[in-house]
Parts: sequence; structure tokens; C-alpha cells
Amino acid sequence: MLESSNEPTSHGFLPREFGQIFLNTFLALYKAAVFYDYTNIIIGQLGQECMKIIESVFETYGYLNVKIVRDAAFLNNNRIQVTADSYAQYKIFTQEMRRMRLGDIEFSRGLTEPKLRAFVYMLHRLEANNESNYLVVKKQLAQEEIPFIDVSKLEYYQSDLNYIDSEDRKRRSKEVYGQTIDLVKELMEGSSNKKVLHVRKAKRLMLNTVKMIALDDSTLLGMTNIKSYDDYTFNHSVNVAIYAISLGQRIGITKKQLNYLGMAALFHDIGKTDIDKNVLNKTDKLTPEEWAEIQTHPLRGAESILHLRGWSELAARMVAVAFEHHLRYDQSGYPKLMRTRTLSLFSRIVTIVDCYDAMGRPRIYRKSRFLPDKIVQMMLERSGTDFDPVLVKVFVNMIGLYPLGTLVELDNGEMGVVCKIPEDPLLLDHPQICLVHQQDGNYQRGEIINLADTDPDTGAYYHSIVRTLDPDDYAINVEGFFL
Repeated sequence: MLESSNEPTSHGFLPREFGQIFLNTFLALYKAAVFYDYTNIIIGQLGQECMKIIESVFETYGYLNVKIVRDAAFLNNNRIQVTADSYAQYKIFTQEMRRMRLGDIEFSRGLTEPKLRAFVYMLHRLEANNESNYLVVKKQLAQEEIPFIDVSKLEYYQSDLNYIDSEDRKRRSKEVYGQTIDLVKELMEGSSNKKVLHVRKAKRLMLNTVKMIALDDSTLLGMTNIKSYDDYTFNHSVNVAIYAISLGQRIGITKKQLNYLGMAALFHDIGKTDIDKNVLNKTDKLTPEEWAEIQTHPLRGAESILHLRGWSELAARMVAVAFEHHLRYDQSGYPKLMRTRTLSLFSRIVTIVDCYDAMGRPRIYRKSRFLPDKIVQMMLERSGTDFDPVLVKVFVNMIGLYPLGTLVELDNGEMGVVCKIPEDPLLLDHPQICLVHQQDGNYQRGEIINLADTDPDTGAYYHSIVRTLDPDDYAINVEGFFL
């Protein structure tokens, strides 16, 4: 039996790591079943490892139940904790359960490793998104005489129903993105009295944003690729909020705190509302005096939020981020500090995503932009000095070595746009690609291919990326290929 000092193992409690260990071993068996047949020695070994975990839980409970409730997973009613290292496996498991429309799986005493293997192969034969899958599994379990496994249907709460359909989710994501940009515009241009109302509206929008990102962050992360130097300040603030929430989710921040993080990120540049617009929008090089004025916006932002909200936990979070988001991990940057201080977690997150989005977007004074993979490389090089090294690693795993919207050339000479990032950190250099075909002088959307697919005989990848390309050189609007 596994041992742990984290929590007591009396009935009703499990060591904290059991949930994630089970997901890891079960997923290893589940994924291996794609490539190997039932009798393969590797499948047998993975099945035995998974059974050891299940039997350890049997010693305490007599059964093992893994359940999906909204965006959370539970092992015997103990919520499975998400960490930066475990997020990818956690996300894959919950997505697969939703795809199969299964709400929970329960194993009971008497289960054997061969029966567990048989069950895994049943799951692979299910039709995606079929509401009757749980009935199909129950029937097959009865036919195979496996009474030690049971499944149930995935249940949705009324508030979640609008987020199930992928096309409807995309539409609603675009609506929230547009509404939030409009809100930021009103905020930047409105009076102090109106700003109080805007903050209340922003809180409602952040609740929706957190919910959509928890279910599927791909659409909102894709929206951040829409480039506009005319509306830079507005788009940038919204993008920073989306990136921050997605990153915060991956390191296990609670939903309530994700709302706070989104608000702090959305308002991180509020101090710029007090900067002369002629200075903010200047196309020429700034004078020393003008640069000094720009550098006052963190302090102005902190003061503005204090006047706006009064003192509360949310206000404290927002003040810290507004003041600290241009302070680097090594305490350099601005505003200049009289003594060193521990930068807040929210500020360290916003510093990373603020830099990433700023460098990847055209500006009034710089209409070209850095390519995403070059930005990732630069950020990794500055890890530990400008950026928190742990958070940078998680962020790169989130956006991929080739982030959404990156235009790439494949080893066969074809071009494609990255349209989905793999959850598995080991496959970051093999994302899903939407091929780009030229027809009658225009670039058309082609088929979607998964660069992680391999030849079953040799194990070699069918295709790989040889270099990244600048979409401006080809007049390609990359967002049209994945949104």
C-alpha cells in the first residue's frame, strides 16, 4: 500500500497524491491501448501498475470511484488537487470523460487486471459525445461478466448547458471577448463615477471568462491572436486577463482567486488613463521626460484602484498587480524600490503574460511583431532574472513551443497554422496544424492534421515543423484559420 503523511487514511480520507497517481496510471494504460493490443506485454505491465493503485484504495474504502463534477475531478469524494506538474494529465482525463459523456467510473473488490484491461478497450470503442455511452458500457460489462465496474452518465448543471456545444462555446467566447474590450474602452475613457459601474460589470464578465476557460481555453486563447495596433491598449488588457486566468488555472489557483486574478490582470494598466494621450500614442522615440511619465503609470494605477474600490481582498490584489507588473523577478524594472520586496504571485503571473502579449503585437510605433516562437525563446533565456522560472516553464507548456496562430512550414514544404496545443508537455513541438493552401492567389483553409500522429509500424512522426514563417510576408490573417 502507498504511504503518505499528507492526510490520514481512515475511512473518508485518502493521501492527497492518490488521486493524481491514479489518473496518471489509468491514463498511461488508456493511451497505450491506442497503440497495443490486449495481449501486449506493455499493456499488461501498465494494467498491473494501475491495479496496485486501485487495490491500495480498496484497502481503505473497499471501492474506488472517480467522478467529474463541472470542471473538477474527485476520487472517492476527495477533490483531486491540480498542480503545475499534474495539470496536463488532469485536463486530458476530464476532457476524455466529457468526450465519452461519462460522469463517473466505479471499481469494486473482485476486479482483476485482465478485466480492467478489457474495460479500457471498451472505452476506446465508444462514439464521441454520445449521450448513451454509459448504457453501451453497462451492456458490454454485463456481456463480459464484469460486475466489478460501473459507470454513469455525465450530468450537466443548468448553468453549464450553454457551454457544451463547441460552436456555441466559440460564439459565446467571441461575445465575451468583444464585450470585455468594449468595457475596457469605456473604462479608459469614462469618468471616475462610471468606473465603479465598469468594475461591477467586469466582475460578471470575469466569472464567465473563468468558466469558459475551465471547460476549454482554446477559443479564448485563440482570440488573443487577433492583432490590432489601433486598439492596442484595449485588446492587450483583455488578452493579459485571458492568459493570466489560463496560467493560474494550471498552477491550481481556486476559482474564486482566478476571478480576482482576471480582474487584476484586466486593470493592470489602468494607470495609463492618467497619462497624456499624446505621450501614449507618440509614434516617434520618447524623450527622457516622456519616458519618465510613462513609468509613473504603475503608481497611478495603484492609487486609482484604491480610490475606485475601497479596501478589500480584491482591491488589494488589483493594487499589487497594478503597482508591481513592471517589476522583474530580480527586483529591477520600475517603479524603483527603496528596498527589496516579495512580489505577489498575481504580479509574477501578469508580468509574464503582459510581456508575451506586448511583444507579439504590433504597436503604433512598431507595426511589425516578433514571431511567437522567438518570444518564447527570449522569455526562457530571461527566466530567473526578468521572470519567475517556475511560472515561465508552466506558461511555455501552456502556449506551446509553437503557440496558437503560429504560421509554420512542414518538412514536406506545406504551410499550416497552429490551431491546437497538445496537453502533453512531451509533444509541445508536435501541435495540431490547419493546413494553408493557395488557390487563385488567395490562401484557403485546408484540413487539420495532428503532428503528434505516428506511423504504427515505425513509431516515426508523419510530419514535423522545419521553421516558422511571418504571416505578414504572405498577407495571411492567421486567426481566420482556427477561430
